[in-house]
Amino acid sequence: MENIVKSFARSLGNGIAMGEQLKAAIDHVIKERDTTVIVKLINAAQKKGDKQAESAVKFTFGKIFEGAKIETKKGNLSIRIKDATLSNSAVDILNSLAGKVSMRGTNWNKAFKGETDKPEFDVQAWAEKQVKARPEQLEAMIAALKAQRSNVKKAA
Repeated sequence: MENIVKSFARSLGNGIAMGEQLKAAIDHVIKERDTTVIVKLINAAQKKGDKQAESAVKFTFGKIFEGAKIETKKGNLSIRIKDATLSNSAVDILNSLAGKVSMRGTNWNKAFKGETDKPEFDVQAWAEKQVKARPEQLEAMIAALKAQRSNVKKAA
């Protein structure tokens, strides 16, 4: 466990190496159910003033152990996983990222977030919002939209 923490602290400038060490730490937590190593990784990042690394560790750990509680009492950090659920899909994602993708890049977080569907545009809600915001401009907005309609028909 101490080797993981030392290696992580040394690799704070290298996002790929950080990911490898985080994977080793999370494997330890899964096997032993002891979060001390994750607390030490977060403390190492804090000691170096590396907010990005600290945030990446917390984010990733939160995705692996859904419902984990990270608390700070009297300056001491603790993580509870008693009521947390281990996400096997997140573990698979971690296994595919470690050693290949930098924890510092956007692809790391994107991999854990997955695909999100864009909500369908609600025309009625948009119209209501515009009328509420500028009721005195309603006729001008309708005229402007009609003018845009003729532009769209020409382009099509």
